[in-house]
Amino acid sequence: MDWKKTFINRVFKGLFLFMVPVILLIFVFEKAVNIVQNIISPIREILPEERIFGIGVFTLISLFTILLICYVFGFLAERKKIKVLLKLIDEVFSLIIPGYTVMKSRANEAIGLEEQNWNSVLIGDDGDWKIGIEVSKRADGLSMVFFPEPPDGKSGELKLIPQSKLKPLDMPASKIMTIIRKYGKDMDELL
Repeated sequence: MDWKKTFINRVFKGLFLFMVPVILLIFVFEKAVNIVQNIISPIREILPEERIFGIGVFTLISLFTILLICYVFGFLAERKKIKVLLKLIDEVFSLIIPGYTVMKSRANEAIGLEEQNWNSVLIGDDGDWKIGIEVSKRADGLSMVFFPEPPDGKSGELKLIPQSKLKPLDMPASKIMTIIRKYGKDMDELL
């Protein structure tokens, strides 16, 4: 009976964590190509019918146009006024979508944009140590610390703690979350 649960669990994980995002990405990209092709369709008649690496010139120009649009939006995202708008949108998403902040943090770590202001810490409490993630530091000497709980680390406890009680760890928040999901296995890497 236990192997059936494991099998079903793996099927659902594969479906929801891999297949659905890939299918959505393909769907969105295909729609983007169609929209761009409709916009640039007036130049279709002047393009040659030749194929490059099996792809039509019109499709290649559509793909290049999408890359150019992505570059322009990336460039705009670096501007100060746009950053303020993006931060506001980010805050709204974090209120509406459960686990958005954690997912964003993991995505940033995966592409090398880990948020540097989230530090892994230990706090001593009556001889015990507790793993936490320092979310922010305040000028009055207090830190906002999130204490993730197993099994997924998305829920937990949030406390204001004096910075003097915190022991900083030289480990990214993603590694802390992995240890939490493993119920403390590989904890010896922390110390």
